[in-house]
Amino acid sequence: MADIGLIRKRLRTEIDQARRSAAERRERSTAASRAYQAFLDDIATPAFRQMATVLRAEGILFEMQTPSGGVRLVADRSRDDVIQLELDESQDPPQALLISTRNRGSRMIRTERAVKERAAIDKITEDDLIERLFDEIRPWLG
Repeated sequence: MADIGLIRKRLRTEIDQARRSAAERRERSTAASRAYQAFLDDIATPAFRQMATVLRAEGILFEMQTPSGGVRLVADRSRDDVIQLELDESQDPPQALLISTRNRGSRMIRTERAVKERAAIDKITEDDLIERLFDEIRPWLG
């Protein structure tokens, strides 16, 4: 039978480690939130605005919207057709996600993809975002 003192000591060590890990994760999440807000203001919103303008000029009608904490393109012909940018804090490190929702008859197709896999948000460039936007907008181009 194991010594109760050893078990208790190990439990205290595990509790301390869990608390340190949680504190470090909160710090990473806070830093990612700040980086995401800067990314949203400086890169994402202008890129989405440019994409909406170019799509509209080509006769593909999308409207840009800026809900709190994100930006999205919404199709004029179906409000259920959306491409939006969000921060996914459930991942470690937190990721900027592009979420696409398309209606195909009675089916709803939803995809979620990181703008740049496993990259810190402050390392995502405008080119990375535009490339991923093109990947997501393709179904509406045909």
